[in-house]
Amino acid sequence: MEQNIEAGWLRPLIADRLTPYLEIDAARLQRNLQQMQQKADAAGVTLRPHIKTHKSVWIAEQQRMLGARGITVSKPSEGIAFILGGERDLLLAYPIVHADTLKELLAVAVQHQARITCIADCTHGVAAIAAAHQRQPDCQLALAIKVDVGLHRIGVDPHGDAAVTLAQQIQGAGLTFAGLVSHAGHAYGAGNAAAIADVALQEITWMRALQQRLIAAGFAHCPISVGSTPTALAAPVAQGSDEIRPGNYALLDLTAWRLGLCTPEALALSVVTRVVAVNPHFAIIDAGSKMLSSDKGPHGTNASGFGIAVDEQGNHYEVLKLSEEHGFLQYAEQAPAVGALLRIFPNHSCAVVAQSDRFVLRHANGTGEEQAIQGRGKFI
Repeated sequence: MEQNIEAGWLRPLIADRLTPYLEIDAARLQRNLQQMQQKADAAGVTLRPHIKTHKSVWIAEQQRMLGARGITVSKPSEGIAFILGGERDLLLAYPIVHADTLKELLAVAVQHQARITCIADCTHGVAAIAAAHQRQPDCQLALAIKVDVGLHRIGVDPHGDAAVTLAQQIQGAGLTFAGLVSHAGHAYGAGNAAAIADVALQEITWMRALQQRLIAAGFAHCPISVGSTPTALAAPVAQGSDEIRPGNYALLDLTAWRLGLCTPEALALSVVTRVVAVNPHFAIIDAGSKMLSSDKGPHGTNASGFGIAVDEQGNHYEVLKLSEEHGFLQYAEQAPAVGALLRIFPNHSCAVVAQSDRFVLRHANGTGEEQAIQGRGKFI
C-alpha cells in the first residue's frame, strides 16, 4: 500500500449499485472532448473521432455537438450500430479484402443516406470495395489510401509508387478518391511526449511528400487524415493535415498517463470494484480479466500490472494479476478491508470498454445514469 495525495486520483466511491461496473466521470469526459475539439478548431482541421474507444452513441453525440464532423469506426458492424444511432458520415478504418464484408453496412448506409469512406492498401482491396459498391451503387462511397508511417500493420510504403497505382485503380473503378489516411500507432512505443512529437513530425513529412506525388500524377484533391491520440496530444496539429482521428483522448488511461500525455485529472474511465477477500498474499477484488481485459497497454507499452486500484483516502494498490472473475491486489503493511469499494484506473480504456454492455455516467452531484455501449462485441 502507498499513500498518494494527488487530487486527480481521488473521487468519491458511491455504493449505489452492484460491482464491478464501468464508470465515466461526466466532467472529465466533457473536458477531454472540449480540449481536443478546441485544438482541432484552432488548427482549422476536421476532428473525426475514432469511436473504438468509447463505442457509445451517446458520447459520439457529445462529440458531434461540440463540432466533430463524422466518426471513425473499426468494423462494418460497429458502423451499422452508429448509423442506426444517428451518424451519417463514417470512415471505416479497416482493410476490406472481401466484398461481402461490406454488404450489410452499405445497405444500411443507403437506407439512412449515410456516407461511407473505406481504406485500401492493395489492388485486391480496391477490387473488393469496387465490387461491393457495384451491388449497392446508390451508396455514397469513397475510398482513401492507407499509408504505413511506421506501425507496419497495414498501409502502402510512403516512399514507393503503390499509392499512385492505387489512386489510378480507384479512379478507374468509378470510385471517389478520398485522399490519404495514416495511423501512427507506433507512437505509443516511443516512450515520452518529446519522442511522440518526433513521430508526428515524421508522419506528416512523409504524408505531405506522398500527397505531392499524387497531385503531380493528376489527383489534385488529396486530403490528408492522420490519427492517434499520442500524436494529437504530444504535438501541435501538423500543418498540412486536413483531418485528425484520435480516439483514446475521450477517456484516456494509464498508458497515456505513463507517457506524460495527461494528468490523473484527465482519466475519465475507471472500473468500480469491491474487495471480496484478503489473505496474507493478496487482496482479492471482484473485477477480473472479463471486466478489465488482460491488456497491458497498446503497441508495446507493456505495463507491469493490469491497473491501479485507489480508495477514497488515496491509498493505491497495483492490480498484479487476474483470473477471469477476480483481480489480485498487491499490498504492503495494510490491506484494504473486505467489502471496501475501490476504483481501478486501467491500462487501456479501449480494451476495457469492449468488455461491457453499459457504463455509469457519474455526475458531479453523485448521481449516476446508465448508458449503453452500442458498439461493443462487433467483430465483422
